[in-house]
Amino acid sequence: MIPGARDRRLRVIDRASIHPARPSSFNMQRVRSDVELLQAWQGGDREAGNTLVDRYFAAITRFFRNKVCGEDDVAELVGQTFLGCTTSKDRFRGDASVRQYLYSIAQNVLHKYIRARYKRRNELLDFASVCVQELEAASPSSIVAHKREAQSLVQALREIPVEDQVVLELMYFEGLSGSELAGVLGLPEGTVRGRLARGKQRLRDRVAALLARAPQAAQLPAVSPEQLDVWALELRRQQGWS
Repeated sequence: MIPGARDRRLRVIDRASIHPARPSSFNMQRVRSDVELLQAWQGGDREAGNTLVDRYFAAITRFFRNKVCGEDDVAELVGQTFLGCTTSKDRFRGDASVRQYLYSIAQNVLHKYIRARYKRRNELLDFASVCVQELEAASPSSIVAHKREAQSLVQALREIPVEDQVVLELMYFEGLSGSELAGVLGLPEGTVRGRLARGKQRLRDRVAALLARAPQAAQLPAVSPEQLDVWALELRRQQGWS
């Protein structure tokens, strides 16, 4: 967990534009579902909001960690995502999972952030071609890996199109399958699998290019999909994500 994560969670709730807290009618001994928590939060139950934020805070933070220009931006975008649960004009209607709803808000927040960084707030950007490494004043990822291969993986993800980066990081960092990605992103499974195949090839090329800069690069074989899986798993374990 990033430093000060708990304080940032509390600030998310404190800044939310919702009604004053009121006692919940639910049995406190029963685990409340995501839908129950979200609807209660939108209805003014601040404790339900705290519980829902706690449940998804780590995952939403990981979503932004490798896609922005600094750690402060991560905190800001995470806050905007959770605030979007109560301030969005298109409130949750129950036709998708709460997790899909949160990632949908997170993607919108990310796209707005990237447009602002590109200084094209009112123009369309093709997220199938732009990458976060091109952002104004882009800085290295705040994700630090112990091994050169894993760090190259992190950096390479920033150098492929955002559309590919999103699906690959959800797969590598969250362990989601193709069908789970389709559900989370609200896309046809065929579309997701196509993005995964395209993104993996681009990622392999970028990782290979980064590793080729090392002195011993002459002895390095071509990067395989299996190697990417291994390095991603090592990264997850090192970061405490699995």
